Amino acid sequence: MTKIALIIFSAALIIGVIIYSWFNRDSDRVILTLVTAMTIGALGFITKESISNKVEKVSKEFPVVVFFGTPDYRPLNIQLPYGHELSMCLQEIKKDDLPEDSENVDIGYGSEKYFDALQYLIVKEIFKRFSQSWNVIAKQTQMPGGKSLSWQSLGDLGKEIHINEVLRRFPDNYFLTQGVHENIPAVFGGKAIFPPTIKISIENSKNLKQTIINLDTDYIKVTISLAASGSSIGIGEYSRLLGLTTSRQHINLADQQKYGNAVYNLEIKAEQNMWLNGHPDMKTHRNWANSIIELLDNTFNYELIREEHLRQFQLYGPEGVRAI
Repeated sequence: MTKIALIIFSAALIIGVIIYSWFNRDSDRVILTLVTAMTIGALGFITKESISNKVEKVSKEFPVVVFFGTPDYRPLNIQLPYGHELSMCLQEIKKDDLPEDSENVDIGYGSEKYFDALQYLIVKEIFKRFSQSWNVIAKQTQMPGGKSLSWQSLGDLGKEIHINEVLRRFPDNYFLTQGVHENIPAVFGGKAIFPPTIKISIENSKNLKQTIINLDTDYIKVTISLAASGSSIGIGEYSRLLGLTTSRQHINLADQQKYGNAVYNLEIKAEQNMWLNGHPDMKTHRNWANSIIELLDNTFNYELIREEHLRQFQLYGPEGVRAI
């Protein structure tokens, strides 16, 4: 209320000065004083804002790691927040499309397929979480079975978009060509609510194995970048965490050739429109952007997932790491 009262007082003061000047408009002194005062005030305001008003940015970057094995290149039986969705996606690989060598893992093939799977899963997770409203509050709580991310919808009106409008912009995605997304409407309706001025664009670089998803509004822009970081044979410490070996040594070389891992880099950036930093609607848009960062961080961040796996292993052994 204090802000509104100050605005009203300032507006009344300016109007009063303009009215006085209008009634005395034949006086050069009055008009010159008015123009000078208004010019000095405007220049002072512009100068102050240009110095103090900065571009507000926030970003989060973390690795996404997947583990797979021959002969079907399905994900290993590891607890993951997105494990079920990932398994459902990878089961769409046709036998005729698998590498001929069923004994030794082709990490290049695995890395390419899981990149396509993550493209799909990232978009799907966003649509699932914002299926009711774009104005939500994300809360992370510690549950007996681990951390849980809950959502409270505040129900603001927005723009409804069907997920297929976005997925069709991934023309080279293997799993989308197999129709993995065709059962989405049965799950959550296949639609999400975004801010009213949303513009969604996709940048794909198959050669660089990089995808950039731009969620652009009048108030804030969210950029989600997924890029392949590296892949290698074997699963490292997970050979022990999964109980594939009981010693401190990793599984032997012959067995290592059956497994592979791929690492991707996921980066989310949010940048506010500096000219609207103080707009009443900016808080809601910033909360929307923060919710996306919170969602992707809690779902895909390998560093957080690994910490939880180590904790579960200490408590329950390999059974605590394996998916139920």
